[in-house]
Amino acid sequence: MVDAERRSCTRPSCMAAILFSGRVSFFLYFRTFQGSRIAVPLNFSHFRLVPMPRSPKKQVASRTAPSYVKRLESLIEAAKRLNSTFDLDKLLRIILELATENLRANRGTIYLVDEQRQTLWSKVLKGSGIVDVRLPLGTGIAGTVAVTGETVNLKDARNDERFFSGFDRQSGFVTRTMLCMPMKNRDGHTIGVFQIINKKRGVFDHQDELFLEAFSEHAAIAVENARLHRATLESERVEKEIAIASQMQQRLLPKQIPQIPGYAIAAEAHPCNAIGGDFYDIVNTGEGRFAFVMADVAGKGIPAAMLVSTLHASLRVHLQNPKGLSERQRLSDLAAKLNTLVYENSPSDKFITFFIMILDPLTHRLTYVNAGHNAPYMHAPGATGFRELAATGVPLGLLETTDYESEEIPVNAGESILLYTDGITEAMNRSKEQFGEERLKAMLAGSIDGGVLAVRDRVVAAVKRFQGKEPASDDLTLLVLQRTE
Repeated sequence: MVDAERRSCTRPSCMAAILFSGRVSFFLYFRTFQGSRIAVPLNFSHFRLVPMPRSPKKQVASRTAPSYVKRLESLIEAAKRLNSTFDLDKLLRIILELATENLRANRGTIYLVDEQRQTLWSKVLKGSGIVDVRLPLGTGIAGTVAVTGETVNLKDARNDERFFSGFDRQSGFVTRTMLCMPMKNRDGHTIGVFQIINKKRGVFDHQDELFLEAFSEHAAIAVENARLHRATLESERVEKEIAIASQMQQRLLPKQIPQIPGYAIAAEAHPCNAIGGDFYDIVNTGEGRFAFVMADVAGKGIPAAMLVSTLHASLRVHLQNPKGLSERQRLSDLAAKLNTLVYENSPSDKFITFFIMILDPLTHRLTYVNAGHNAPYMHAPGATGFRELAATGVPLGLLETTDYESEEIPVNAGESILLYTDGITEAMNRSKEQFGEERLKAMLAGSIDGGVLAVRDRVVAAVKRFQGKEPASDDLTLLVLQRTE
């Protein structure tokens, strides 16, 4: 027969002892709401019944029910303190303080498992500062407990071969008793280790183990909540930084397309992520000439965006200096300088495919350099073929030093030029088929009669229609230039 006896209800909370056959077997903790006579159990997702150990009869007298009530109350108060912060460093201090206080120990250490590095880590006081301490899993008593998941209770830790005496030698502290227990989450996975040292009176007993085991469940939940909170804050911070970087990158693109007498221009850029690696620009270089730039950085994300920013700034410095591009050979020199800049300021796996052309609308001639970029297409009205402005050098940053050749060609009335990145031609559908160059050429030839805006819009729409629900794997950028008279 099971009955319950109220032990104390003088505070807003009360304890009920569950008796089985006249023996105290469990304790339940209740909390009463102010102004109400109804008592309800605490959240059982965090608290559990604490069983009374079956001690030998000769020890029953020394282990009275009030001592268990006090220890259980300590456990409940400890659990409430664990919920007081999401700051992991502060939480670890609280956990250690509660563990040593309730086990009446001189000191201790809380280690957490670093799965990625396969180590235990903790923060300890060294001099006037706090330093990280790391132990390989399986090393020492704590490392062994982390691997085996078994509790180690030592009456004299110095006699254990796994004991590391270096700390005692350096600090003068003498380690005697030690209770080392895994901290396990709800899935039974070890996420940390308690190492409690030197009980003030006697040795750590079975009751200490029971308390620490119950306490460790609450500690594990609190630690995982703190880690989740930290990860959430970090994710939010990164998202904000990415949003800012995306805004900054958008500002690198031309705010408006310049008006060039006798020419029409249209451009579009769609990054597949918040931050892209594609780049285009249109710059008035002075003396009535204009530079058109199309570039694609290997990779995506923040590293690619940083290279784009570097390229943009350097280009602007050179292009807006009229004397710097007064001769045909100077465009080759510019490409060589940019190559050196990219090589010296990027890792070995980063490079930029780059195309630049300088248009003189008075003479209707353009000079270009193609540094390993997709060859732009030049199309004349009524023509069945296309002229490709092929590569005249390798991508920027691929080699430490290299030379580039420039080409000069006329632009006849009605001719159009399409600059693009491989995010268009390599766009894939669900069958892993690429959009390809032939489809792009057909779009240019079939749409140019409607003007540059028609070409731009139809190419973008055709690529998206081709991809269907397949997510874009690369940035999509294009620029269309046509001589209208």
